[in-house]
Amino acid sequence: MKLTVLGGAGMRTALLVNGLIRHSKELEFREVALFDNDEERLSVMGKLSKYIAEKNNAPFKVTFTTDIREAVRGTDFIFSAVRVGQEESRVNDERVALKYGVLGQETTGPGGFAMALRTIPVMIEYSRIIAEEAPNAWLLNFSNPSGLLAQALNTYGSAKTIGICDAHAGIKNALSKFLRVHANRLQVDYFGLNHLGWVPKVLLDGQDQMPYLLENFERLQKSSHIFSFFDPELIRNIGMLPNEYLYYFYYYDQAVKNILEVGETRGEQIVKLNRPLLQRITPLVKEGKLAEAWKDYNDTLEKRSSTYMSRETSGHVHNIHEHEEPAPLEFEEEGYEGLAINIIKSIHLNKPQVLILNVPNNGTIGGLSDDDVVEVPCLVNGNGYSPLTVGEIPGASKALIHPIKAYERFTVEAAVKGDYQAALNALTVHPMVPSFTVAKQILDEYLVVHQPYLPQFQ
Repeated sequence: MKLTVLGGAGMRTALLVNGLIRHSKELEFREVALFDNDEERLSVMGKLSKYIAEKNNAPFKVTFTTDIREAVRGTDFIFSAVRVGQEESRVNDERVALKYGVLGQETTGPGGFAMALRTIPVMIEYSRIIAEEAPNAWLLNFSNPSGLLAQALNTYGSAKTIGICDAHAGIKNALSKFLRVHANRLQVDYFGLNHLGWVPKVLLDGQDQMPYLLENFERLQKSSHIFSFFDPELIRNIGMLPNEYLYYFYYYDQAVKNILEVGETRGEQIVKLNRPLLQRITPLVKEGKLAEAWKDYNDTLEKRSSTYMSRETSGHVHNIHEHEEPAPLEFEEEGYEGLAINIIKSIHLNKPQVLILNVPNNGTIGGLSDDDVVEVPCLVNGNGYSPLTVGEIPGASKALIHPIKAYERFTVEAAVKGDYQAALNALTVHPMVPSFTVAKQILDEYLVVHQPYLPQFQ
């Protein structure tokens, strides 16, 4: 079986290849093909990935190429982790929005909007090539903003596409640790859009644990950082557990204030970690000192992971995991890669599983169109996926889902057609943008700073 990685020059690629080794015998990978259009960076990450595969006697070979057709030809599954404009464009996304007092986070609000404008046309073209070179392949997208890209690819794309996010797995693992049971004993219901979702019910051996979790939410917060951002009063009021990204909606002003006080955005933080790392390991890889390069790479990526959301949630640089209780049990695998591997196992080996995916609604959530992409439980097996009915949802959730879905639809139209009015509508209706005037100022500045990546608007 062949697996292709789009965005193979990304900094997480070698970790991904390392993780694939554990599953390679069961899934019988024969080739992992890395594709990117940054030839120099791809050479570094490709050689480091080959080193890890050979060091661990992986049964698959690692190849890398700047030819998209060669990369996807005859492939079975594709992981997409592209970043058009790389980290520097993410910094522009954040800084332009912050200039007007608006959050520029890369998956929602103006930051996610700008990234979608750059990325959607590229991914639609890739999907067309995939359909020609590997018509039976599944495209598993973890490129951000994942929900927007899933909406675009399911509306205008040519390849079979599933959008994935690991937030639900993180919630389930946190609950299993708090309840001190293995994750496979829990059923954690979920509904919403990507990075805009809620857990309405948690079943343990058939018994709903939500009343207990709400009553003991303060203890749950101490057990896991992903719940530590929220006031217990808020959580008990809505009667559900939140996806951690709801912090940006429920505490929008505080998130902006924290970033401004720290003086550094998440994108700037990543640039400060990634660029020096690349500068350090590039000569090591060229000189064949791959073990030394791998150690430096591992240490830096661990540091990057440990500081996630620290600026937005506290205003201080710290390790958000440092106060968590140690997990005494073995829990379900987290991460985009872990979820993607589970999807492959279900489809390729016809092993049915219920997984949370970003797929067309088709009546799953009441009040949304069939072609609205939502994030819901799906039964996945050898035939693909089937969304499981959620039905009507609480009013508190509808109040956020409906305007964000309108924003997503306008954004997709703007990205595909180069439609300025659709782009302006997208930012105007987004709950994080305070006015039409601010929306227009942000859009016009994005069109200038990202001009090389937005040919559809020229």
